[in-house]
Amino acid sequence: MKGRKFFIILALTESLILIFLSARVYYRVSQSRYQVREVEKELRELKLENEKLKEQERNARNPFYLEKLAREKLGLAKKGEIVYKIIPSEEGK
Repeated sequence: MKGRKFFIILALTESLILIFLSARVYYRVSQSRYQVREVEKELRELKLENEKLKEQERNARNPFYLEKLAREKLGLAKKGEIVYKIIPSEEGK
């Protein structure tokens, strides 16, 4: 009887230890999966940004695009051209 109680206590103790260790492993795995998803999301965003930067680089080599930017952003014009700016009225607000 004494040996049987000892065996039951030992089996319960081992079971609790296994359950505890399994819970820790499960927590770490789920935490790792979350981190992987976050890194994958960041990677996708960086790839999109990289594509935009490549497009800007290609455009920077295009003289027609540079001229368009100079006209739109800086208000520049060719010699002899007149630049008109339309100013919205205050009444529309």
